[in-house]
Amino acid sequence: MPPPGPKAPTYEIKSRIIHANKVVVPAPRYGVKPPRGLDVDDLRMPNFVKPQEMMALLTDTPHHNPSRLAVTHGLVKTQFAFVFSDIEQQWRRLAGAQNRITRQFQGGDVFVQATIAVNILDADRPIEKNKLSEKLFAVIWEHELLHVLDDIEIMRKWLPEKAREDEWLKKYMTEARELDESSFDHYIRKDNLTPWLRDGLWTAERNRRAEIRDAPARYAELNEAIANIRSQM
Repeated sequence: MPPPGPKAPTYEIKSRIIHANKVVVPAPRYGVKPPRGLDVDDLRMPNFVKPQEMMALLTDTPHHNPSRLAVTHGLVKTQFAFVFSDIEQQWRRLAGAQNRITRQFQGGDVFVQATIAVNILDADRPIEKNKLSEKLFAVIWEHELLHVLDDIEIMRKWLPEKAREDEWLKKYMTEARELDESSFDHYIRKDNLTPWLRDGLWTAERNRRAEIRDAPARYAELNEAIANIRSQM
């Protein structure tokens, strides 16, 4: 096993939240009660999609169980990425014996990044000056905002520290051991460090929290609330 680098680099794993939904909506507009922990900027008007579009979004959402609700009214889709602020500056190129090329991490900021998109069925879109339709939308959106909160908390409070415990990061970033050029190309240039951390850490924690939010009892409450409002419309 090669020895650790002579000097441990200084680096910080920061969170970066990107909202795919663009329009900020004041909570009082629809009587929404967002969960504590979300900022005003986190309240974005969802994408409104047709049923077939919702089903397409569900195809790669393993934790979701559509049998719990007669209809899937909303879904939060989040894309994870692990991003270096400046790859060429942060990974020094070294030439060793027999012109063997390696890379060594120099430190600097890196980011765990989440791009969050909230999707709600077009049939649940709020209708102007129709209080019941706005109430229905608020009930569905409030539930999806719980998932938004979980995604943001994972990135800001849970993942930065957990990522530092990953064996790959400890070896090649914290200890700055030399990384051969082919591995550098695979993990860094081709961005395979993103699926490494996504599948190894992020997905399991996200699914764990989603199972709590979407537990059968909670789904039953949501389904009942939707049915009650629909019966009045």
